[in-house]
Amino acid sequence: MHMTEFELQVLGTGGGASQVYDGLTSSSFMLLQNKQPVCLVDLGLGVGREVIQSFGRFPKDIVITHNHSDHAGDLPVVLRVEQAKGRKCRVICQQQIAQRLQQHRLAEHLEQIAAEDLAEWLTPPQQMRTALNEHLAIEFFQGRHSELSFAFILYYEDRALLAYTGDSTMESELYRTLSQADTFIIDARPDSNAWHASFSEVESWLKPGCYVIGHGLNNEQIELYPHLPLLKQGQKIPLLFK
Repeated sequence: MHMTEFELQVLGTGGGASQVYDGLTSSSFMLLQNKQPVCLVDLGLGVGREVIQSFGRFPKDIVITHNHSDHAGDLPVVLRVEQAKGRKCRVICQQQIAQRLQQHRLAEHLEQIAAEDLAEWLTPPQQMRTALNEHLAIEFFQGRHSELSFAFILYYEDRALLAYTGDSTMESELYRTLSQADTFIIDARPDSNAWHASFSEVESWLKPGCYVIGHGLNNEQIELYPHLPLLKQGQKIPLLFK
């Protein structure tokens, strides 16, 4: 029997203004199945270029957690180019996020093509596990952020393979739900604010298989926190079953 292997490659760790002012690729990941890119998680500013440089092409599936520029900023360009090439992407997001993306993020194309026609759309309501294909499924959970944002769990044959908070404050109930996954990625920053978790707030949730994406930190700044499992651009994480 052929063994299915999954990895997650970190494409960027940048925050809201990091790409424009500091040149950091926005926070994003690529899911690899047997070394092949199969699903992109978030497509913020700078991520599109990173995907082309790293893989030469976009996967069909793109998960979007919310409409902020550092998570969806490159989406209009990528969807239009891929659609024009005859290979529509499939955007996977919670249904309210889809409405915001279609109405606001993709408005620049509305004189030429309807947002619904730029891509295929898979837009389940929150907390409804939805199949992506024969083996993978996704379920969205609302976080608390300055823009409506959704965390998710990705399942492989009913096993919680990967969870990601997206942008959110530290919410105990949300974290408890997500922490069931074999690999759990938390978005946090050094200091707490009204819309993001802080490093100190998430430390008690850290366990084997748990990682932190340091919102807006470059690789040199990451070295200042050796006690935290902070992700770096280019890092690959094997997604291991517990």
